Formats: sequence, structure tokens, C-alpha cells
Amino acid sequence: MRAAIHQYVPQVARREVSPGRVAAVWGLAAVVTLGFVALAVAAPLALAGGHELTAAILYQGFGRICHQISARAFYLHGHPLAVCARCFGIYAGFALSVLCYPLVRSLRRTDAPARAWLFAAALPAAIDFSLTFFGLWENTHTSRLLTGAILGVGAVFFVMPGLIDLGQTRLMKFFSTAASGRREAAASRGGTVDARN
Repeated sequence: MRAAIHQYVPQVARREVSPGRVAAVWGLAAVVTLGFVALAVAAPLALAGGHELTAAILYQGFGRICHQISARAFYLHGHPLAVCARCFGIYAGFALSVLCYPLVRSLRRTDAPARAWLFAAALPAAIDFSLTFFGLWENTHTSRLLTGAILGVGAVFFVMPGLIDLGQTRLMKFFSTAASGRREAAASRGGTVDARN
């Protein structure tokens, strides 16, 4: 008989959570997400500043993940952001939530909330989209931004525990394997390797 996912017991003994490593994972996540939002804003600024190639690269890159319909985007200096209002809301909400995450939830926790919370966070965006799709109501830039931000904030509580767990287990295994490989290689050459490297 199969057990439910919430009854899963990890088969690997966990080590104590390293506060420094957890802070590094959180800091890296914060820098990457803020950088991502900054790049979406940088595209119109680059275009307005005469840096067409930089703007084209940014617009093309973000075009892989967003429809970029200019009528649905915020404008900066007469040019649309690299993503639509809803995508910008998702990314900005995610970035803001990553920054505030340690104030709301311990970085040592690697358990995710019930999946129903993720669906609840996505529900406003789904309703906003559906009402417009079926012609019942025309959504606005503000409604797209806010419903996207709600989804972005909710998603952080599922992504950060996974990143923290990854930082504690997978990366630890990777670096310990790499360090033991360097020690073995040095031993075969007759030398030594500093264990701290």
C-alpha cells in the first residue's frame, strides 16, 4: 500500500542545518531574483539610452518566457518593460517575498506548505485571466500586476524550502565528492591537499 506524500520519510540521515550555508542560499536567491527584475526594467532604459543591441538582447531573452504584448506592459521612458504586467508582478512579487522570507519563515525549514496554498495563490490570476478571456470583464495593468504578485509571493514558499534543502544536501554531497576527488588525485601524485579547499 502506498503512503501519502506528506508521510514520506527521507532515507538519508540529515546533517545539522548550517546557518552560513542557508544564509548563502537565501542571499544568492535574493541577488538572482532582484537581478532578474532589474533586467526586465533595464530593457526600456537601454533602448531609451540608445543601447539598441543591449535592449534587443534583453527583449529577445525575455521573449522566451513572456508574450510581450506591448498593450499589456508598463512603459518606462516611452518603451515597454521586457515583460507584461502580470509577468512583472510575478517576478517582482517573488523577489520581494524572497527578501522578506527570513522575516516570515525560518530559513532552517525545508518543508513546503500544503499544495492547496499554491493553488490559492494562483486563483486570483486565473480568475482575472478567465473573466477577460470570456469577455465578462476587461482586466487592467493593475489587476494583472497584483494577481501576478500574489502568485509570485505564494510561489516563494515552495521554491525557497527546495533551494535550502538543495543547498544542504545536494551541494554538500557535490562539494564533498569534489574535495575527496582532489585528495585522491593528490595522494596518487604523492602530494597533499588542504582539506579546507
